[in-house]
Amino acid sequence: MAFATVALLLHLAVAAPAAPDAATQPSPTTTTSSDPFAAQPKAQPGVTAAARSSETDSATLTAAKFDASSQNSQSLSTIRVPSVQPATPSKVISVEGAPSRRKWLMLSIAEHSAAAFDAYSTRQAISSGAHETDPMMRPFANSPGIYAAIQAGPVVLDYAARRMQRSQYQLLRRTWWLPQSASTGLFLFSGVHNLNLANRH
Repeated sequence: MAFATVALLLHLAVAAPAAPDAATQPSPTTTTSSDPFAAQPKAQPGVTAAARSSETDSATLTAAKFDASSQNSQSLSTIRVPSVQPATPSKVISVEGAPSRRKWLMLSIAEHSAAAFDAYSTRQAISSGAHETDPMMRPFANSPGIYAAIQAGPVVLDYAARRMQRSQYQLLRRTWWLPQSASTGLFLFSGVHNLNLANRH
């Protein structure tokens, strides 16, 4: 009876599994699972794929901007700006040194009056049997249109005299009165000559 009891206890001791040793037990933080997803580290909260793509795009844009700025700086460095040449000072005529407009106007009136006198004397001479020798005035000699046609020359000379008054050359500014004065003298001489012809006939 005792022998049977000892054999039964030995059999139970061999069949019972040995208790696991504390030294050989895995640590609670170590995972031995065969799940492939359990081994991957968990993603940090708040960081998404869109955020990572935006960071990549911003880095690319920054590099592109840096390249563009470097190219622009290189292209600007090749531009050559010509040196500015000093402008030649223009001669300004003071108001005190400029010829009087009143004198020019008086000579213009005298010139046009002398031209009208020449036209009148020409009409008188032609009515007395004389002939017009000026080829420019001959088509208007027998009509009142000669009074308007003969004023074309004085208008041109008035304009020339006015331009001479404002010229930058001192010689022209001093002799601006010559065209009008010479024209007035010629018209007066021609008018007197025409009246003499009219009186002879």
